[in-house]
Parts: sequence; C-alpha cells; structure tokens
Amino acid sequence: MALRDASRRSAPSIRRRLAFLVLASAVPAVVLAAVLLAYERRHDREQLEDDTIATARAMVNAIDRELVGITVAAQVLSTSQRAQAGDLAAFYAQAQEVVANGIGANVVLSDASGRQLMNTLRPLGEALPPHGNPGQLRAVFAARRPVVSDLYVGGVLRRPVVSVDVPVFRGGQVVYALSIGMTPERFRAILSEQKLPPGWIGAVFDTTGTVVARTHDHERFVGGKGAPELVQRMAQEPEGALDAVTLEGIPVVSLFSRSPASGWSVALGVPRASLTGPLWRRSAAAAAAVAAVLALGLALAWWIGGSIARSIRALSEPASQIGRRGRIEVPPLGLREADEVGEALARASRMIAAAEHRAQHDPLTGLANGALFREVAAHRTELCKRTQAPVSILFIDLDGFKQVNDAFGHECGDALLCAVAERLKGALRAARSEARVGGDEFAVLLEGAGREAADAAAAKLAGLLADPYQAGGRSLQISASIGVATCPGSGAGVEELLRGADEAMYRVKLKAGRRRGAGRAA
Repeated sequence: MALRDASRRSAPSIRRRLAFLVLASAVPAVVLAAVLLAYERRHDREQLEDDTIATARAMVNAIDRELVGITVAAQVLSTSQRAQAGDLAAFYAQAQEVVANGIGANVVLSDASGRQLMNTLRPLGEALPPHGNPGQLRAVFAARRPVVSDLYVGGVLRRPVVSVDVPVFRGGQVVYALSIGMTPERFRAILSEQKLPPGWIGAVFDTTGTVVARTHDHERFVGGKGAPELVQRMAQEPEGALDAVTLEGIPVVSLFSRSPASGWSVALGVPRASLTGPLWRRSAAAAAAVAAVLALGLALAWWIGGSIARSIRALSEPASQIGRRGRIEVPPLGLREADEVGEALARASRMIAAAEHRAQHDPLTGLANGALFREVAAHRTELCKRTQAPVSILFIDLDGFKQVNDAFGHECGDALLCAVAERLKGALRAARSEARVGGDEFAVLLEGAGREAADAAAAKLAGLLADPYQAGGRSLQISASIGVATCPGSGAGVEELLRGADEAMYRVKLKAGRRRGAGRAA
C-alpha cells in the first residue's frame, strides 16, 4: 500500500504533463489536440446516431401501435354475429360505421376463394374484383390468426394499400376473411408528427423493403423499393447506421430501426452536409483554442491542467449513475467538452427514463400498458405456482363507450377514459397493477385475492365505475362488464388467465345486455 501511494504521488499530474508538452514543442500538443478533436467528432456523431435511432425507434413503436389498434378493431368486428351468419346487409351497415369512425379506409369481407363479398368502398351488391392480395387471404385461412400485409395494390382502390386481415369463425371453422385497409397517408401522418429537422428525410418500409410512406416526395416513391444498400442492411440488422444515397440522389447518413413485431422499419436520412459542417466548425474552434493555450505558456498550462483534472473527476460519479439508472444532473464544470459530456450523460439518462416509461405505459391514461401488465402478471402467476398464493385478474370492458365517442367526440371519450383510469387507481386494496389493454378495455391484477375476494372486488369495481362522470364539460354515465379469472383455478399461465377473464367478461356482457356486472372464468 505504501509503495502504491508513493507511486501515485510520484506519477506526473495533468498539470505537469501539460507543462512538459508546452516546453517540449507545439507538435505533440497539436497531435494530442487532433486526437481529442477526432474523438469528440466521433462522440458527437455517435451521439447524433443514437438520438436519431431512438427517434426512429419511437416512430416504429407508433406504427406498431397503429397496426395493433387496427388489428384489435378488426378482431372485434370479426366477432359480429351478422358477419358470422353471413347477413351481408346488416354487416355492411356495421362496417360502414367502423370506417366512419376513422378506424380504416375500408372494410372488406372475402371468402376462401378470394372473392370479395362486400367492400365498403362500393354499394352492397355491386360486382367486385377479387381481393388484391390473395396470398394474404390464404395465410389467414391457413394460420387462423390475424395477418398484417405488406404494401400492395388494392383490388377496388387501384392504388397502394396496407390491410389487416383476420379470420371470421363459425362453429370453429374459418368461413370468411375480414380486412381493414389503410392508405399510405395514414403512416405518413405518423412521420409528420415527429417534426423532423429541415432537410431530414423519413421513410416507412414494409418487410420487403417497399416504401410505405415518406416525408419527401411521398407520392413519387410510395410502392417502390428503398435504396438497395439500406434495404439490405434493414433485412440483416434490427437497428443501425450507414452512409447511403437517397432515392433523390442526396448523400445522407441513414439511421434505421426495425420492429420485432411487424418486421416494418423506419429510416431517417440525415444529409451529410448538415452533419459534418457543424462538427468541422466546432473542431476548428477547438483547434484555435489549443493554439491559444500553447501561446499562453507554462503559467496558463498549470492552471488549465488543474481545471481539466477537476472537470474529469466531476464526471466520474454522473457516468456511474447511468448504470444504476439514476437521474443525472451535472452542474457547469467550467470546461466545454466536460459540459458537453455532462449534458450528454444527463440527456441519455432522461432518454432512458422516458423510453422505459413510454414502452411500459399508456400515453393517454398513464396506466400500465398491456406489455407491462403481462410482465407483472406473469411474475405473480409463477409465484402462485410455487407458493399457491392466489392471484386474480379482472378484465374490464366499458359498456356504452362507443356511444359517448359517437355522440360527443373523441376528446370527450378520451377525458372519460382518463376519469375511469383515475377511479381504477387505488380503488382496490389488493390491486397490484392497473392497466389499459385496449381502446376501452382495462385490466386489474389482484394479489392474494382468491375466488370470493376477486368476485367481491369485481362487484365493488362495477359499482364504482357505474357512478356518473364529469368529462368534457358533461355529466356522463356508463357501466362496465367485468370478467374474473383466478390462479390457481382458471389457468396456470398469464395468457390463460387473461383469456379466461376476457371470456368471462363477454359472458357477462351477453347475459347482462350491456349494462353492468361481473363474472368468472369457467
């Protein structure tokens, strides 16, 4: 230990080294400055790439939410008794209401041969061409589950379209395929919401590398393939950056992120001129500062060395907090590079916290989203298997919510959803997690609640949710159908519990005539 302390004391300090550098010659200082500047430029570019990839990732998440929302709407519509019974006239009117609510561009019902039985873009009974994506229909009938298409030319629209196709069951057999179509403009709107810097180019690609939407020259490039090198990299890697040339011929740094769920990608092109220009200007300014330091001599070198040492030491603790996911606040350190690193650390910590919150919470109500709810519920059900400590899930569907949206608009509907969420928070003592899992669907995880306790909690919650609301300047009253599933009893895993609670909720809804109540999984 004494030998180590003596070695530490005898080691040259930053002040000494700077003094030696000044005395030796300007050349080593210039070389060192060049290395530092190169590091800073690389760091700035990497930081920009990380930030831009995070933006692309956020866009991918927004597109996934859009596709999931359309898929859920199509699945709900596919359970219509009119569709299952083949009552095209009644189902056509119901499908038109769905389109009128802005859920999709059109609704199509097709049989296994690809023949369109109805399409909301044409009057009922009018002759219709075959479905524009027969391979998609075959996949739906074969897989018996929803399928999201790549971009294709619609049979009626005769223009590029994306569709979500779901099976319609009758007696356990797939009898029809129900499709909800979306135009590329819907995805272009998602790109526009990000308000990219001027000159940046954003694009959405399907699984084949076909352009679905674009911020620039949208109509010109939709339906065509992206730049070959970009398409190849997007197929190989989930995220990345590369130097490329846009379809217009603009040299850019392309940064992309691919969705693990849909396989779609978002790429953002940053013009190289706008990227390298500021870096070179900052490098030139730093080089001038190095020259000034050399001219000042030994006296200033000693002071500057001490300042650098203090700034670097001050960054150690904030840097270590990133690993602990702590919130980082770096005070001014008196050194531009250190301040930039400190700002980058603080920015990174805020981005990590914001990304984690966005990934796990519903943006409207602030409740946990379906993914976080499943994660918590899976942990509790595993614990239930080991300890037999009961856990229950309440699946809640609001009765009459669509009528509120139709009558008073989505702003009033959103306010009502937020009011429901506030009532759910802390309403039940045994609640471990409350989540919004769909448009007007919620779920509550009850810890330590067996069959009787969960039924009592559901009844209490049904009464609480049926009390009048003040939303959008109006007094509203709705009811809720609640399904209950308990482990052990209703299933061994979280998906079985959720399915059981969902099925129990639908039995309640059918039995109660869309009024209120609670039921249990069989």
